[in-house]
Amino acid sequence: MSEFKQVIDMPLLRRPYFTVMKEGVAANPDLVTRTERVGGNEITGLANAAAIHAAMAQGATVKLNQMEDWHKPTRDLVAELSERIPAEIKAYVFFTPKESRGTRPHRDASHVIVVQLAGTKDWRLYAQPQHVSARSGLIDVDLDDCSHRFTMEPGDLLYLPHGWPHVPHTRDQDSLHMTLTLTEPTPMDLVEAMLETFREDCHDLMGQQSRLYVEDKAEAVAKALGHHAQDVPDERILTAALRRMRRRIA
Repeated sequence: MSEFKQVIDMPLLRRPYFTVMKEGVAANPDLVTRTERVGGNEITGLANAAAIHAAMAQGATVKLNQMEDWHKPTRDLVAELSERIPAEIKAYVFFTPKESRGTRPHRDASHVIVVQLAGTKDWRLYAQPQHVSARSGLIDVDLDDCSHRFTMEPGDLLYLPHGWPHVPHTRDQDSLHMTLTLTEPTPMDLVEAMLETFREDCHDLMGQQSRLYVEDKAEAVAKALGHHAQDVPDERILTAALRRMRRRIA
């Protein structure tokens, strides 16, 4: 817990790498950020540590976002997992004060692994067929009509399949947990990856394009794309899709 609070005090912690929220509502950025002039340049969105600590004391949850971008131990963990899991993996850490709830019942657009780091946290899952869906976002459910209810303690690990609604909350202890999101390529991700491999391989077609009428060009592209789709290995398409996903910025 103390190490997390020290991160809040880091002078260069900046949005969008942190979020302050309560009951699913994000704090007004102007209330939790500051602006500094550094080397003649105005830097906006820096964490206002005093304001964030005050919000935490009033029950707000603080989320550190995409820690693999700026925290080396997390980056090493994500890199190791990425060698074994065909997904885009991002890491987040949540601090939630006691007797608080940072989010409302919701679904994530990915598989989720939760690791409880400190304190305890109660979880409710809503895995009934009418609630499970690939659509992400908030859902309207009776909080007590859950399919699973349990408490996570330090060292516990939870796997949530894609589309399972859930809501965590604390009771008599502060909580610190890490969430790893595992986002698999969508059909459109795979289509874009196949087109990327097509562009890498279609040099002969590109050399002919200036000598073809537009109708003939369209026919040649369609024919070449069809052959490429049949011949390109699935593994190459998956690798290209993951490469594109892992270098994008959320």
